Order: sequence, then C-alpha cells, then structure tokens
Amino acid sequence: MINVETLLKAYETDVSDPNELGRFEVLNMLNNRDVLEEHKSKLTTLQAARLLFADEKLLANSEQMVSECGGEAEFIKLRQHNPAPSAWWWFLEQIQLEQFSHYE
Repeated sequence: MINVETLLKAYETDVSDPNELGRFEVLNMLNNRDVLEEHKSKLTTLQAARLLFADEKLLANSEQMVSECGGEAEFIKLRQHNPAPSAWWWFLEQIQLEQFSHYE
C-alpha cells in the first residue's frame, strides 16, 4: 500500500537540496511526484499545502535539477514512458522561470 506521507517527505527532501541528487535519484523523485499526483485527492489540507510548497521549490531549483541529471539531453531521456503534458515536473527543461517570478 502507498504511504503518501512517506512519499511526500521524500519529495520534500529531494526538492530542498538537489545538490546531492544524481540521475537515478531525480528519476525516483519524478516518479514519486507522479504517485503523489495520483493520490492528490487523498491528501489532507496540510499535505496539499506541503506539496504545493515543494512544487514551488522544484520550480525554483529546476535548472539545478536538470543539471544534476547530466544536462538537458539526459533529463529528456528520463521521459521514456511519455508522461502526460499535465505532469509538468517531467518537463523542467522547458519551463521558463520568469513564468513563476511572482513567487519570489
């Protein structure tokens, strides 16, 4: 059975400090985000807020996250399963940070 709290904590940790992540760890983080999305309706209000805050950190660290994977070409290879376009976390190399400047 999926433990949403454990996945959320792992996701929060990964987005907080992408310096120590490698390609495998980034892939695992993205997969965890997929599972969190699938179970979003089961999140408590606090968990939903934590997920939103973690997503904002991921966006703020998107360039570094792509870099930790080995660059844009390597990050793109992680999408071999063709995620839905709505799964924006799989498309970090395409996100313009200026779109999110209102968070700063």
